[in-house]
Amino acid sequence: MSGRLWKGLRAASLWSIAIVVLAGGCKHRRATPEETTAVSHEVSQALVGKQITIRGKFASLTKSDPYVVLDNGQDVWIGPRETAMEETYSRMDGKLVEASGTLRFYHAPDAKPGPRAVQIPPDHFYFEAGSSQLRLIGR
Repeated sequence: MSGRLWKGLRAASLWSIAIVVLAGGCKHRRATPEETTAVSHEVSQALVGKQITIRGKFASLTKSDPYVVLDNGQDVWIGPRETAMEETYSRMDGKLVEASGTLRFYHAPDAKPGPRAVQIPPDHFYFEAGSSQLRLIGR
């Protein structure tokens, strides 16, 4: 009889340890609402500040920073052009990519009249510096 009791206590203690490890042993941060990942085929102000993933055609052969063109024609800039990435960018140009990062929005200031013309970037969505990841997913 004491053998069965010992086995029962041992099994109960193993279950208790397993529950404690699974419930409290995980050191991953919990995602806050701002960190929620959403897959998007279009971007909007409602997604600003959120971690999102988009799919579209990559465009890097421009004078501006590289960006992804979504199916609806919206552009999302993926960050500053990196010289070290030029070869990779040129191979991905025009191909289907998946980009992830924290979405931000740039609102251009009003143009001020002056003696010379000044170029101002247009309003645009972009991924926060250092948060974007780019992956080729099609041809």
